[in-house]
Amino acid sequence: MRKTFISFLFCCLLITFYSQAFSQYYWRQPSNLTRGYIDKNPSFGVYNIPGVTGFNIFSWEYFVFERTTMTTTHICAMKMGTSGPLESEIYITANASPKRNPVISYGKSGGSFYGEMNSALVLWESNQNGKWDIYGKYYSRQSGWGSVFAVDETTGDKSSTHLCYIDSVNYAITFIKNGDVIFRKINALTHAVLYDSNLTSADTAICRNANVMVSDPTKYIVSYEKRKPDGKYAIWYRKSTSTSTPVWSAPDTIAYAGNNTFNRFCYGNFGNYFGAAFESDRNGTSNIYVTSVTMGTGTNTQEKLTTYSSSAYNFSNFVNLFYPVITDYIYSTTLAFQRRGRDSLKIMFDDGPIYSSGFRDSTTIGDTSKRTSITMNGGIFNANWNVTVWVVYSKDSANTSQLWSRYRLTTLGKISKFGSEVPESFALHQNYPNPFNPVTNIRFSVPRVANTNEGNVTLIVFDMLGREAAVLANGKFLPGVYEAVFDGSALPSGAYFYRLSFNNEQIAVKRMVIVK
Repeated sequence: MRKTFISFLFCCLLITFYSQAFSQYYWRQPSNLTRGYIDKNPSFGVYNIPGVTGFNIFSWEYFVFERTTMTTTHICAMKMGTSGPLESEIYITANASPKRNPVISYGKSGGSFYGEMNSALVLWESNQNGKWDIYGKYYSRQSGWGSVFAVDETTGDKSSTHLCYIDSVNYAITFIKNGDVIFRKINALTHAVLYDSNLTSADTAICRNANVMVSDPTKYIVSYEKRKPDGKYAIWYRKSTSTSTPVWSAPDTIAYAGNNTFNRFCYGNFGNYFGAAFESDRNGTSNIYVTSVTMGTGTNTQEKLTTYSSSAYNFSNFVNLFYPVITDYIYSTTLAFQRRGRDSLKIMFDDGPIYSSGFRDSTTIGDTSKRTSITMNGGIFNANWNVTVWVVYSKDSANTSQLWSRYRLTTLGKISKFGSEVPESFALHQNYPNPFNPVTNIRFSVPRVANTNEGNVTLIVFDMLGREAAVLANGKFLPGVYEAVFDGSALPSGAYFYRLSFNNEQIAVKRMVIVK
């Protein structure tokens, strides 16, 4: 009788584990960040793709946005933590001149994989001299926000300002002036221009929407849209690997067929290659593609991200978070994008590596007349190798444009792969040591059947009440044997269960004990 009762209790616990883990919203419900103003064009920080010494994961992050009050437009910043804003918005600007397109970039000090923001630079375009010029404001952790300074007030309108962190005071900047792509390195503390170059001075075609990414920090890549003879746009790039004065490669294409717009860097790997996402109508409707550009010699590759595309939809505004170097088995990514149908506009939320036949969640913005802009942060460190990923977007409501947000936890996965064995079936092994304080290892096997875009492997820890305590793995794994490291230092002593699942189907459950 006692054995029967224990078996029944264990089954109930497993049912509780399953229902609680998968009845939660994968993406948390939308929350309103601002109201009462016209707030739009939110932008989280652009951070460089690091080398092997560390990762740009933060304990909090800023995002910036435009705020219109009556006839005045301001640039504002908001500080986000793991569960929402940490303080009220900060007004970066004070004068009444028109302003637009704020962008921010930041980095941290030290080589650890996460830490406090060390410095940040905000740039925006302002029309206070009868033309659009670029201004900036610098932030340091030691002294806070500095004063507004002019980045470029020379002749001609400037637009499409982007920037990327190099180190605590130096930033790489790109913008468009008179149809040309300008690249600069500036010292944000002293406001000195360290390097300035017109990257398209020899090209007579009109260019627009320049972008920049930095790595290591000796590698630079600049992409931009260039008008073709048929009036459509191709996406080109130039790259440099010089350690001092940049020596630029000849221009080359990221995308040419069709009309290609909205070029945006979406990932990188140790500075060896960069991924440039873009929209193209080459197949009739707007779809999202990515081209991986090597920084050395080698062939660039291109693939389509919206693989289930339909003539009923157009896809755009792609943003993603990509961790290519956290583990040695596979990368982790989280993404969002815009889907415009015949009668509605939605933001789609998903996880990768490639958006395929389905999606995790969505938010309706409105009918096809509505507009939205989307931004995603770089990951705010949470417990047990998880990061909080925020998507902030604009949405019209009651004759105003408000900022809304959704977030999810994504695991970085402190996981290692062992050997080249291809298991015949899933397996979950007993953790070792057990009992443990505070770190233990959990080994599991993934067979070849899981190597598809549809297959999702999860390894989740629960407490005795069936509450999720940690997500150790959540993604698509190549076939092999893996070992996850679980740090239970944030949890109290007691018994816990860990469960391996594939596509939400339970594979195995085992028990472990933390003793402190």
